[in-house]
Amino acid sequence: MELRQATSGTCLALAYERLELRAIKDNTYRSYLQTLRALEIEDLPIEKATVRELGRRLSTVITQSTRRKHAVNLQACLGVKVSTPAPKQKLYDLPSVQEVREAFAESKYRPHVYGMTFAGMRIGESLVNQPLKGNVVNIDRQRTPQNAITPAKTTGPVFVPEWFAEEYATYELGAINHATVYRGVKRRAKKELGIELNPHALRHLFATNLVQLGAPPEVLRRQMRHHDVAVSLRYYVQTTEDDITSVMARFA
Repeated sequence: MELRQATSGTCLALAYERLELRAIKDNTYRSYLQTLRALEIEDLPIEKATVRELGRRLSTVITQSTRRKHAVNLQACLGVKVSTPAPKQKLYDLPSVQEVREAFAESKYRPHVYGMTFAGMRIGESLVNQPLKGNVVNIDRQRTPQNAITPAKTTGPVFVPEWFAEEYATYELGAINHATVYRGVKRRAKKELGIELNPHALRHLFATNLVQLGAPPEVLRRQMRHHDVAVSLRYYVQTTEDDITSVMARFA
């Protein structure tokens, strides 16, 4: 298994050290390391990986089962026992949709970023070609960090702009893996936009943009492929004071 080089004194270095002492399957090993990546603590100094800090990061994970899995993995990787707190909305420094479109227009990650921004795909869903009919992308599969093709976490049709549907039909996806896209998107966003942009934030941008465009709750729910619109509104849509001021300025 090819492993990323770890800096001494970081969570990733400690995880390598602890996991070397255990006889575990490759898939389990990858799952442990994926937790560090998902919580963005690979390069976090060990002394900063406190129970409080790890708990704070776990609280940004919406799904209870995923939080529980990450908590178990953290104990295996770092030897730290963390409870699974109730989820909280993770707020991102979101650029505008137009800024994202321009920043990645000439990037090799354009297909993936546009899929996340204009179709609300998760990163794994953006790594494979989804069925397309007209201007509807039927999202039903994903590529995992282990490079396996599995059913998408949530499935369903997503209506996309006509220009994007035409462009999406030309995409040939699958040559770039999960970790490469994750790191590449973050690097380009930092360079072109001057912000820290986690690829998952693009799904938040998709939801927020839908609301700003006046999408009714049911449209938001269906486009996000959530069973309950409360999940979309509570954890994905970001509202600023400027948004409130803009609405009230039109209030008659």
